[in-house]
Amino acid sequence: MEDFHSLLILMVIVWVMGKVFRMLSLPLIFGELIGGIIVGPMVLGIIDPDNLSIKVLAELGIFFMMLHAGLEADPHELAKGSRKSILIAIGGVLVPFIGGYFVTQALGFTLSESLFVAIAISATAIAISVRILKDYKLQNTKLGHTVLAAAIISDIIILIAFSLIVQLIEIGSISAETVGVMLIKILLFFAIIIIGGLKTQKYFCKIFANKGFTLTLILALCFGLIAEFIGLHIIIGSFLAGLFIREQGVGKKVFDKIEDRIYGLSYSFLGPIFFTSLAFYLDFSAIKERPQLFIILFLTAFFGKLIGSGVAALIQKFKPLKALIIGLTMNSRGAVDLIIISIGFQKGIIGQDLFSVLVFMAFAATFVTIVAIKPLKRQLKCKK
Repeated sequence: MEDFHSLLILMVIVWVMGKVFRMLSLPLIFGELIGGIIVGPMVLGIIDPDNLSIKVLAELGIFFMMLHAGLEADPHELAKGSRKSILIAIGGVLVPFIGGYFVTQALGFTLSESLFVAIAISATAIAISVRILKDYKLQNTKLGHTVLAAAIISDIIILIAFSLIVQLIEIGSISAETVGVMLIKILLFFAIIIIGGLKTQKYFCKIFANKGFTLTLILALCFGLIAEFIGLHIIIGSFLAGLFIREQGVGKKVFDKIEDRIYGLSYSFLGPIFFTSLAFYLDFSAIKERPQLFIILFLTAFFGKLIGSGVAALIQKFKPLKALIIGLTMNSRGAVDLIIISIGFQKGIIGQDLFSVLVFMAFAATFVTIVAIKPLKRQLKCKK
């Protein structure tokens, strides 16, 4: 009964913080993090961080959020965004990755910590980018399609790089041959699943007609186990299962039903449990004791993404104001990056101090993005 008691407290705090953060027009994810801080050991201490049921539900939250991220990665958005999005995505990943790696190396972190920090600060949160674009009525514009396509491509690059880096860290040695074999294996897995999904779409309608949701879960678990079998993390399989199932294959009605149920599980139940439980392990003393680390990582992450994506947009003849908005919107964080940070902490790749700094950095970068875009949107409207 104690597990149900803890679960009830978590769901109540999630609901209350959701109401508050909706009124403030801020991402609900951060309300959930603050809720976790309040009920966790840092403030009230009314929930045990080692509660097994909460841990299991949090793990399922990671799995379902990655499945939904795959469903959300609509190939039509990639088509609308065109080639311009590819360069924006690459710039938005490459610049913060290089900056993050060299900055952490200069600060004395190990090679594995530096690689992991570099990948964690390079991610873009698709869901939060969508929310920002909707809030500022930019989602159906050329700029909006470009950002969404770039965010999708960015997440795919990040997940491939994450798989490669985790494997290299676990092996403990790096050679050109090892990197080459791993990269081929990862790219083949992605290519087979995505191309296979496109080639077999016509057979899906009948199969998914009545049990679409159940079959989606089976596919996600199968792909997750295959990913683990070839040395990748289960979240890669979950994400690819979402990419595999497309509206053109199963039909709009069935796809919408699947997406709606996965979204409900991900962001109304399991996801919030993951984010609140994530806050149980945050340590404010990490910011107090090493404020320079937080500031340096925040500046590297924020301006790395802004410069990388913004300059890529400028090169492709976007006007400076639009390029700035693209660079800022690509700075949205708080989904895939937090999942990656959590996995790194669980595997012992990063310690609690670095874990806390990276979570606070994600919060700060998204908050600054939301605040900074508002006046730029007004200028864009005035110019029109």
